[in-house]
Amino acid sequence: MSWMTRKLDNLGSAGCGAAGGISLSQAPAFTQAYLQRLGGHIDEARRTVEGVADGSILPWLQGGERSEAVIELNARVTELEQIQSSLLNSPSLMRPLALLRQADWSIADRAFDEFVPAIPLDPASLLWTGLGVVVALVIYELFKAPAALIRRRPKYGNP
Repeated sequence: MSWMTRKLDNLGSAGCGAAGGISLSQAPAFTQAYLQRLGGHIDEARRTVEGVADGSILPWLQGGERSEAVIELNARVTELEQIQSSLLNSPSLMRPLALLRQADWSIADRAFDEFVPAIPLDPASLLWTGLGVVVALVIYELFKAPAALIRRRPKYGNP
C-alpha cells in the first residue's frame, strides 16, 4: 500500500468515525427537543380537557357526550404523560434508546422537522471541518517528518 493510499484510508476511516460520532452526539439534544415538544403537547391537551369539561370548547356537547369527550381526551393526556415520565425516569445516558422504544412518532416527526443540531452540520460547516482535518493532518505530517527522516537515516558503521 502506498503512502497516499494509507493516508486516504486513514482519512476515510477518520471521516467515517467523525460522521458517526457527530451524528450520535445529537441523540441527547434531539431527545431534549422531543421532551420539550412533548411537554407542550401535554399542556395543550390538559387545557383542551379543561375547556371541554367546562363547556368553553365544544359548547354544543351535552351531558354524556361531553363526559365521553373528556374521558377520551384524558386518555390522551395520560398516554403522553406516561411517555414523558418514562423518558424522564430513564437514566440520561439511556434516554435516546427509551425515546426509540416509546416515542409518539407524530410528535417525534415534528420535533425532527424543527431540530437544530447542537453542532453545526450545514454544508459550509462540514466543508470547513473537512478542510480543517486535512490542514491539521498536513501540519501533523510536517512535524513528524524530521523524526521519520532521522529514524530512516542509515547508521554509519553498521552493515
